[in-house]
Amino acid sequence: MSNAPALRSIDIRQLRYFLVVAEELNFRRAAERLHITQPPLSRQIAALEAALGQALLERSGGPTTTRLTAAGQLARSEFAAAVVAFDAALQRIVSAAGPERTRLRLGLPWWVDMSGFGGIEQALRRGGELPPLEPVLANSVELFGQLQSGEIDAALLTMPQELHGLVHHPVVRLPHVALVPAASPLARKRTLRLRDLESLPPFLRFNKRVNPALWLHYQRFYDAAGFKPPRELDVPASTAVAQIAAGRGCTVMPAAFARQRYPGVVARRLLDEIYVELHLVLAERLEPALARALHSRIEMLAAALG
Repeated sequence: MSNAPALRSIDIRQLRYFLVVAEELNFRRAAERLHITQPPLSRQIAALEAALGQALLERSGGPTTTRLTAAGQLARSEFAAAVVAFDAALQRIVSAAGPERTRLRLGLPWWVDMSGFGGIEQALRRGGELPPLEPVLANSVELFGQLQSGEIDAALLTMPQELHGLVHHPVVRLPHVALVPAASPLARKRTLRLRDLESLPPFLRFNKRVNPALWLHYQRFYDAAGFKPPRELDVPASTAVAQIAAGRGCTVMPAAFARQRYPGVVARRLLDEIYVELHLVLAERLEPALARALHSRIEMLAAALG
């Protein structure tokens, strides 16, 4: 009983983090999949081990030789079952809540400028068919997982992505811009070609393992433009801006992302075609009336995000 307080400090996020590390057996790859950096991931795993009083991973040889201890092997099995049970419990509770809603949880891409969300919500709720909105920002892979588990009701997801039969509607096509260091020669130009970015290695992009379909979607645009960067670096998209501000590479992002200003980074219009589509994806158990109300407001969403 002496370690009961420590055990109560364990949260479901730590279990999810551990399961990704246990699958990858590599902290760098696990951090990329989770779209966080390695230090906070290591801290969460260390906190989990401290609370349990057990070492779950052996990583004395570095991140590439991470192994599960005997306790870690048991934890992988038990935690996987616990996460499944947790997600199922959430689904049952949400499903049993009935039509009396106090909020509608809407997943949005992590790069959306939230400064104008109040106006977006006001427009979407006009007519009284929708309850107050609670925005949830994350990448598309994470948002899809939350849709499946019932943690959110609908989401704007970057396509292409496997949706496993969920109802979805196209909302808007988003052209991309180049993000380059403000101190670079390319920052002095008004427009750029993709091939211009070959002069600012490394080219920053997310790891193919995170979302293979979307990675290949981008690659087709790069191939069509003859874009062959001399060096690429896999980084979570959410950390790319900091790298660019430090003069360590360049990348492309949806033009809507560039509405926000980032010190040390400038956005330049691309002359080569490159875009992604955002789709409104609905959770399977979303009430039909709410699904219809959201669908009727797709033009409003497109105007806000385009």
